[in-house]
This record gives sequence, structure tokens and C-alpha cells, in this order.
Amino acid sequence: MAVFRSFAPVLLCAALLAGTGTYALADPPQWSHGHGHGPGDKQDDPHQNAGPRPHAVVSGTVIGVDYGSASILVGTPHGPVPVAVTPTTSIIHGATYASLADLGRGARVSIDVIDVGGRLIAQIIRIH
Repeated sequence: MAVFRSFAPVLLCAALLAGTGTYALADPPQWSHGHGHGPGDKQDDPHQNAGPRPHAVVSGTVIGVDYGSASILVGTPHGPVPVAVTPTTSIIHGATYASLADLGRGARVSIDVIDVGGRLIAQIIRIH
């Protein structure tokens, strides 16, 4: 029972943090799909539901981090772009590996992403 009491606060904090969010994720803009031709691209794209698309790069400044949903919001010249971070995402800072906790507001990043069902998933995040 003493073991449960020592882990109870940790479990409570984890449960509360998992349910919080700092921003709402929206669908990525059309340009993030790599087409850049306009609003009709989704209808004209024969690979719309064909799984992951080839990667692209999103560069900008981190304007939000949601640790509960493991996602970041990157400010780019085209507007804010939500990017999901997975357990297999490599986060690199200089010559060393970093973690999601090392990302904060204002960090300059370049992110190799893939598009999976209209959602951008980070493969490699480089912190500059």
C-alpha cells in the first residue's frame, strides 16, 4: 500500500497533464501537402487516401508545445503549422539528441515531416 501512495501523486499529475492542451489543432493548410496549386488539389489528388506521402520540410519558430498530445505548433511565413511528434521522432540539437521537453516557444526549428491522412508527422526535428 505504501508503494501505491508514493505513485499516486505522479499518476494524478500524469492524468491531469494528459487531458490538457494549449491550443487546438486545425487541418494543415493546402500548401503543406506539397502541391501549392490551390483549393481544388485534394479533389484532384489520386493519392489522397493512399497513406504516407513523401516528406517535406517545415521551417520556422515554435509558437506552441502541447506535451499532452505530443505536438508542436510552428510559425512559418505561410502561417501556423501543427506537427505531431511520435516516439520515433528524432530531435537533434547541435551534435546531440534532445527530447520534446527541450523544445520551447521561440525555438528555431527545421522539421522533416510526412503527411499521413492530412496530418503532418515529424520524422526529424532539428533545433537551431
